[in-house]
Amino acid sequence: MSEDHLTPCQDWVLTSLCRFSPTAPITTSDLATKLSHSVHRTEIYLDQLVEMGLVRVHHVSGEPAWRPSSDGLAIGTVV
Repeated sequence: MSEDHLTPCQDWVLTSLCRFSPTAPITTSDLATKLSHSVHRTEIYLDQLVEMGLVRVHHVSGEPAWRPSSDGLAIGTVV
């Protein structure tokens, strides 16, 4: 997977996820709050990134929580 295949919004969400929560899962609402973005749209982008294999979904207290996969970290981490 190459970052050339990401839309600007997918890239923004992945990069932000790598910055805010590189190893521990973060809930959709917490990530959306950090991004000042809608929870619904944030979850749509996260679901797309899961389909691409760049993000993994976990469950924290019954809520979906997200963290980048190793490929996601490689693409989403700005050096």
